[in-house]
Amino acid sequence: MNFGKVKRADKDDLSASQVADYLWKHPEFFHDQLDLLEAMHLPHPCGEAVSLVARQIELLRGQNRKQQGQLNDILRIARENDALFVRFHRLTLSLLDAASVGDMLAGLKWSLHEGFQADFVSVRVFRTVSHPAVGDLHVMPDPAVSILLEPLLASCEPVCGSPPEPLLEFLFGADAPEVASCALVPLCHAGIKGLLAIGSLDAGRFSPDMGNLFLVQMGEVVAARLVALIDRER
Repeated sequence: MNFGKVKRADKDDLSASQVADYLWKHPEFFHDQLDLLEAMHLPHPCGEAVSLVARQIELLRGQNRKQQGQLNDILRIARENDALFVRFHRLTLSLLDAASVGDMLAGLKWSLHEGFQADFVSVRVFRTVSHPAVGDLHVMPDPAVSILLEPLLASCEPVCGSPPEPLLEFLFGADAPEVASCALVPLCHAGIKGLLAIGSLDAGRFSPDMGNLFLVQMGEVVAARLVALIDRER
C-alpha cells in the first residue's frame, strides 16, 4: 500500500481567525514553546516592535492601573459617605437638643450652613398648624407655584437641580437670583405638609442625578421633630 507523502499544510492555508481561535482554546500553548514566545514580536503603537511577553506585561500593567483607579474611586466615595454621615448625625443631635420650634429651625439653618455648605435655607409649611412659630412659615403659594409643588409634595421625594424661577422666588424671596442650584426636600409627617429648600451659589452643587438617600432621611427627621415640638408646646 502506497501512502505517499503527507502533504504539509502551507502556512497560507491557515487563516488568522483559525490561529486566533486555536490560541483562545489552548492558552497553555506557549508553555512548551518558550523559544517561539521569546522570538515573537508585536507592533507597538509608536511603531517599534516589542516581544509578546513585554506586550502582555504592558497590558497587565494597564489593567492594574485601571483597577487601582476604580478602587481609589470606591475608597473616595466611602470616605465622602462617612463624612456625610457624621455631619448628618450632628444635624440630628442639634434638632433633638432643641427645646422649641424656634430653636429647632435656627439649629437646622445653622447646621446646614456649617455642615453642608448651604448658602440659603428656606422652610415653608403649606398646611395650617396652630402654632405661632410655624405660622410665620405658613405661606400659601399662588396657583402657578402650586402646580409646580403638587407633584413634589405628592411623591414626598427630594428633587435636586435648578427649579423654575417662580418657585425659586417663592422659596427664597429676594435671594432667588443668587440661587444657582438647590435641593427641595418635602416635609411629610403626621399632618405636616411642607418643604425644606437648601440653596447654593454653585450650579453644580445640587444636580438632578445625585443620590437623595440622606435628603430623604433629613426630611423625615426634620418633619418628625417639628411635629413633636409643636405637640409639646400646645
